[in-house]
Amino acid sequence: MKDSRIPEPVLMAVSEGTHIIRAYREHLGYSIEDLAVACGLAAEEIQNIESGLRYNKGYRDRIARSLSLPVGVLEASDILDAA
Repeated sequence: MKDSRIPEPVLMAVSEGTHIIRAYREHLGYSIEDLAVACGLAAEEIQNIESGLRYNKGYRDRIARSLSLPVGVLEASDILDAA
């Protein structure tokens, strides 16, 4: 089942192995530094998250808000079901 909240290019990138945050960030035209400034995290933290390191829900919510995404759209189970 496709999730209409997730743009097709993001779904395609995720299905090819791109981290969901990187897929959204690139889809929206943000650099790592842009996202870091917008959500208050260090660029290195964003890189680590996009590399697959675990991160807490608070970070996920901050990143989602910074990318103007609906709350919960970055939940792993939602993405796997949609892809």
